[in-house]
Amino acid sequence: MATSQYTPNLHLSAWAETDRPKRADFVSDNAIIDTQLGGHIANGDIHVTADEKAKLSQPYTVSLYSGSGESTRSISLGFQPKLVMIYKRGAAPIAYSGGTAVINSAVGCYGHGASLGMSLTATAVSVTEQATATDGARISLNESGSQYTIIAFK
Repeated sequence: MATSQYTPNLHLSAWAETDRPKRADFVSDNAIIDTQLGGHIANGDIHVTADEKAKLSQPYTVSLYSGSGESTRSISLGFQPKLVMIYKRGAAPIAYSGGTAVINSAVGCYGHGASLGMSLTATAVSVTEQATATDGARISLNESGSQYTIIAFK
């Protein structure tokens, strides 16, 4: 006698002690398992990719750079950032000196623009250092010898 009882979720054979399993029961159970697992594994809407796992486990990176004094400098991030923030360590975001605003920080969103002194490409951020002020402001995101922190969100 084949099974008279079945599991509640997949309707697999749940033989009683008095049942006599038949090959057809195993074939049927294997087909049910294969269909259910195969459908689950193939469903991309419920699984995350390796790239998505990396973003979840490390959603942002923090790195440091020393200013070189160059007027424009590109810093590779190694990935396409969604949001980048840069600030000069030990300095106010904007400092005032002799009537000039010295801009020591910047923020930008890839594809949507950035604040003065910063621009974003697909895998890098460019920063600016100005020797003189323009319209009462001087950008200082690459001052020679200064330390900067970059926080980049994936």
